[in-house]
Amino acid sequence: MKKLFSTMAVSTLALGLFAPVQTSSVQAASPVLLEEDFDDIANGRLPDGWKLLEGQGAVQDGKLVLNSSATSKPARVVVPLEEDEGDYVFEADVTFQSAVEDKRWASLMYRIQNENYPYYQFAVRRGASDVNGLEFAERTPADKWLVPERNFYTENMEYGKTYRLKVVASGNRVQQYVNGQLVIDTDQAGKYLNGDVGFQTSGSKVEYDNVKLTSFEGELPPVDGEGALLPQEAQTSMINAPTIINGEGVDVPHDETASALIKVDGDAGNLKGNGKDLRSVLMTLKGKKIPVLHMEKGGLEESVVGLLNDLSISDVHVVSSQTGIIEAVKDLNPRIRGGLYYDQRHLNKHDLKKIVQDVHKSESKMVLIPQNVLTEEGMYYLHNRMVAVWGVGGDTMASTHELIHLGVDGIVTNAPELAVKAFGQYPEQTIVQRPMVAAHRGVPSLAPENTMAGYRLAYELGADQIETDVQRTKDGHLVVIHDETVDRTTNGTGAVKDLTLAEIRALDAGIKFDEKFAGEKVPTFKEYLQEFKGKNVMLLVELKAHDVEEQTIQEIKEEGMMDQVVLQSFYLDSMQRSNELAPELPGGYLFSSAVPSTLQEKLKNAKKLVDYGTINDVTLNSSYGSLYKEFIQYMRQRGMLSMHWTFRAEPPFADKLKDGLIGPITDYTQWLTESPVQLEIPIKKVNLKEGKTRTIRAKARVSYRVAEREKIETELFVAEGNGVVKVNGNTIEAIAPGKAQVFAKHTFTMLGEEWNVVSEPIEVTVK
Repeated sequence: MKKLFSTMAVSTLALGLFAPVQTSSVQAASPVLLEEDFDDIANGRLPDGWKLLEGQGAVQDGKLVLNSSATSKPARVVVPLEEDEGDYVFEADVTFQSAVEDKRWASLMYRIQNENYPYYQFAVRRGASDVNGLEFAERTPADKWLVPERNFYTENMEYGKTYRLKVVASGNRVQQYVNGQLVIDTDQAGKYLNGDVGFQTSGSKVEYDNVKLTSFEGELPPVDGEGALLPQEAQTSMINAPTIINGEGVDVPHDETASALIKVDGDAGNLKGNGKDLRSVLMTLKGKKIPVLHMEKGGLEESVVGLLNDLSISDVHVVSSQTGIIEAVKDLNPRIRGGLYYDQRHLNKHDLKKIVQDVHKSESKMVLIPQNVLTEEGMYYLHNRMVAVWGVGGDTMASTHELIHLGVDGIVTNAPELAVKAFGQYPEQTIVQRPMVAAHRGVPSLAPENTMAGYRLAYELGADQIETDVQRTKDGHLVVIHDETVDRTTNGTGAVKDLTLAEIRALDAGIKFDEKFAGEKVPTFKEYLQEFKGKNVMLLVELKAHDVEEQTIQEIKEEGMMDQVVLQSFYLDSMQRSNELAPELPGGYLFSSAVPSTLQEKLKNAKKLVDYGTINDVTLNSSYGSLYKEFIQYMRQRGMLSMHWTFRAEPPFADKLKDGLIGPITDYTQWLTESPVQLEIPIKKVNLKEGKTRTIRAKARVSYRVAEREKIETELFVAEGNGVVKVNGNTIEAIAPGKAQVFAKHTFTMLGEEWNVVSEPIEVTVK
């Protein structure tokens, strides 16, 4: 062990991908409290004064090696300090040699009390790229874990590769780094302000080296909340109301909008935004609105990203009609969200297919489309392929309502005040369009899961997506089955990977559910694909095992169904591999996480998750228990659609719909089958003389897939009681000269609650 209280230079805190650049008052030289490289320590021993509290830990060949064979048997070493220290920089090299599973971790412990616990720690999982791969954790006085902060790293901790971990602690402020990148920045370290340091592993064998502890004599800046922004928008009673974006023609952003579209021009030394100095425009928006930079001029990518970095702005979109510009920007900073700007005057089937390919190939999640080419069919096509749509238009009241009823996710408008007014005209619990429904393993509430009988029933019930699970047999065939074994769902036993296709196909996959399904087989993946080829339904395919990505994609290509499949997996590396093999296929990351308790923590968590999805080019397909209203709104404002699993009870289903849920995955597709998706009126303008009446009969569209309309019971209502007209049932009576907006409304029951579906307004002119 080196001498205590020597003096060494401490470098300026390096900040990287995960946070805006900050500066602190770290002095040029600070006392070194501890330095240890273990070169002079005999094998099997520890440095003088160091204590092994539990498990296996000793120096081997110049490294401190901690070995924990199981989660229940951690290995832990504490380094008592000679002085009462707590503001320090604690760093060490960390190398994973093995791990029981990717969730197992290594840590730097700090501010250890009583040479044991409580304490804080910086934990790094072997699977550090998992959404919760990094932690700021507390071991409490009750010897339990409390984890206030989580984040992720850009890669997993490779075996045999060394990473530099660092903790900077100052009062209640802590910053945690991996290889110079700030990954966790918190102000929740105020319980214990001093204490010892140490090392710990759980379910892993890890080497530590080049340990250094330096007194920290500066101050860390306040926690930067940039990016954890949730702009308040117009009040509305609509479910899934679109986000409102100020158009390029808006000089002063409206208070009740989330974002602002900015046309970027000029040159590298003189960047312009909507004709003004871009730096000034961005500074005006910072902390208030989400910038959406519209870039069509190539060669400005480095300058724009440099300016964003200089201003510490990372919560930003870059949109362009040229995918090369989006890709160049994301190469420079993968946290920046991309978006396609569609500027053509037509939108046919070929155009829609190309939009989906371009959006996903450029690692984007949304497209801006002029209102005059948008159609209901086009919206459905894009939504079902996980592309969010921002409609550009809404410059009149009628066109604003039209965009709302098209089901756009965002309205880009030069008249945001009209959108704000329109939002206030809808009654409580108005569903403008029913969310997309994914039938989970078919309809396991009515038919045996993952069988062709269940899939066909899901299609008949109107599912927008049909979800399935893919695994590989012993002889290399892909089959659709959820469990690793056939035991639960068939009359056989054994692991899927240990059985041949012939052995699995000989099993009965229906008899356990009900005798009337006797003889149902475990389908092959090709059989599942071929059943729905060319039908207006998407297939949501979960990869249940590693190393099946290439074969799955190959079989999809062989069937000519690349435009009809969405992939998802609990394994991030599977989605990353799928993106490499077929970047045009949308992919989702399945996960579950706790809901934070405070608003600040909720927004910080939402920011982290959206960053995670953006960096890894995946949608955030969380469990519904991981969702909360602010997270859903955060995703909506940033143009991200996601599917969420698995609804098996009506009350939480209804609650999440009211919070703005877009894509439910459910065992009960039938719960939504009879619910109307849209209400249509035969005429949008009516002229009446005083005292005259007009009866309006609306029809309902009950399925996105079928063009048929059905008669439905409705009633009319007036958005604003200006005395021009009055309504009785479906009849309008003209009272006095002027104009009024009249809507048709249908109230229906779904998920045990009453909901409304409302038509576009009828403009009534009384003369």
